[in-house]
Order: sequence, then structure tokens, then C-alpha cells
Amino acid sequence: MNRIVTGIDFSKTSVLAFRYAIKLAQKTDSELLLVNVQKHLDYEVPQKAGEPRRPDTVVEQFENLVSTHRGDFKGNIEYTVKKGRIHEEIANQARYADAWIVVVGAHGLSGFEEFWMGTHSYRIVSTSETPVITVRLGFDAGRPLKAVVIPIDNTLETTQKLPFTLDLATKFNADVFVLSLYSENTRAVKDRVNSNADAAHRFVREAGLRLVTHSEVCENITSSTIEYAKNVDADLISIMTEQEYAPRNIFLGPYAQQMVNHSPIPVLSMRGKTLVQSKHLI
Repeated sequence: MNRIVTGIDFSKTSVLAFRYAIKLAQKTDSELLLVNVQKHLDYEVPQKAGEPRRPDTVVEQFENLVSTHRGDFKGNIEYTVKKGRIHEEIANQARYADAWIVVVGAHGLSGFEEFWMGTHSYRIVSTSETPVITVRLGFDAGRPLKAVVIPIDNTLETTQKLPFTLDLATKFNADVFVLSLYSENTRAVKDRVNSNADAAHRFVREAGLRLVTHSEVCENITSSTIEYAKNVDADLISIMTEQEYAPRNIFLGPYAQQMVNHSPIPVLSMRGKTLVQSKHLI
């Protein structure tokens, strides 16, 4: 059973993530599991003084949210409320539900923003064994997924994201843009990147997808990837979050965090040691 887990705090950004998840669910015949995490399980909705009255319980908010978007998605939608740390609970729910992907907002604009701003979104990405897509406010959730950017670096782990990413791209018949990035202008680095890029090119061709290639020497992997993705009008960027055996941890720590926090384009993140399986998309 295909299932997508979506983190919901009822902010504008989390509702955007929900709408993005609906788009994925429609293409992959998936069910949706919405997860709200609170410090205390009293189910009361925190409100600021002077705010217009909102539903009294989290359950009511879930019911209103599902009802509002029922016309966009006829599949099964379930929701649950958990207590604990948001990144741990969402990762746990994805694992227990055997979800093939998690979708979350990169920022929150509600009373729960402490959980969603900055490093908290990255914590979900770095904790979850399930691939995660982060979506920032301002992106058109209903926009078709037509162009996917896959940055390739000089590490062995960089190609691990290819099978899952290409499975997703195939569902949307999206063009794939393989971006070869040289963090150093040395022969050794170039050779490793070129070898990884050649493997990526073969994967894309075998998948029967349109391939566009580009390469550049860069000082900052993240900013170069984002700028290139903007230039080609991409709809998704696919990265690795952990490269623990790499000589240079290109997407580890600050780089992945910067990507999640600053990319206006949704980011698909996968942990390197997970060896992501694509069976859920078949």
C-alpha cells in the first residue's frame, strides 16, 4: 500500500505541503497520512489574543482541512496527533506506516513555528530514513513536476539518489537535469565527478527520460545548485543528506541545511546510508 506522510501544524506552509502531497498521491495512487505533533496531548488549539476564533480542537482543524481539499483528492486521507519531538515523531510515523515519502513545509508561520523554522525542518530531513520533500511558502503546489535537477559531486554516495529520483521523475515524465559540480579544479576531483556523472547519464537514459547535462566549477555547492535550478525553471532538486565516507562532505550539515532553508524549489532529500528502495513507486 502506497502511503505519503505529511507534517501538519495548520500553518500556511504546512497546508502547502499537504497540497503538494496531494499532487504526488494522485500520480502514485497513494494514501495520505497527516501528522500533527504537540508538546501536550490536550488537543487544544493555541490561539493568540485578538485572533479570529478557530476550531477548538486539533481534530476539528484536521476535519476542516480535509473537507476543504476533498474536491482535489478522492483517495484515503487519515490523520493522527502525537506528542513529542516533531522530527522524531514524523520519522517514526513514516517508518511505522511504511510510507514511501514524507512531505513537510520548510517554514511554519503559526504558533508552532519553533518546530518548523530553520534547523527543525532539517532535523526532519536528517532523522527520517524515508526520503523527504521540503516545500517553502511561495511555491505553486499544483505546478506539474516537469523538470528535476540532480546535482552530482565527487563522492560515491552521490549516485544513490538516482533510482528513487528517476522513479519519481518517470511518474511525471519529467526532464532530468544532471548538474556536475566540481568543488575543486583538480584532475582528481574532476575525474571522480565525471565518473559519477557518466553513471547518472546512463541511469537517466535507461529510464527513458529526457536528459540535459551541465557542469561547472563552484565554490558553494548549494548556491550553485539553486541558481542552476532557477535558470532551468526546475520543479524539484534531489540531494543526499549524508555522505559520511566522503573526503569532502559536500551535502552534509550546513550544505543540506542551507538547501532546505533557502531553496525556493522543493528539495528531495535522502540519507546516504539508507540505500533507498524504489519499490513503492512501481
